[in-house]
Amino acid sequence: MDEQDCGDFLVSSRELDAFELMIRTARSKVEVAEILHVHDLSEDGFARHFPYLAKDVRDLPDDDSPCT
Repeated sequence: MDEQDCGDFLVSSRELDAFELMIRTARSKVEVAEILHVHDLSEDGFARHFPYLAKDVRDLPDDDSPCT
């Protein structure tokens, strides 16, 4: 993916790599939402620009609560 396609919030491949790592290591959809907020990226923009990551996020639990 061309860095220009990612919008203004990611300006270098280093920032893109860090963003992808944060998303991939997130433990819940709430955590992903916080990451998107920090990067000023809507859920629709995330799904459009990062469909491969959005697919993985679908399988995350809604919150960080431990299963009991």
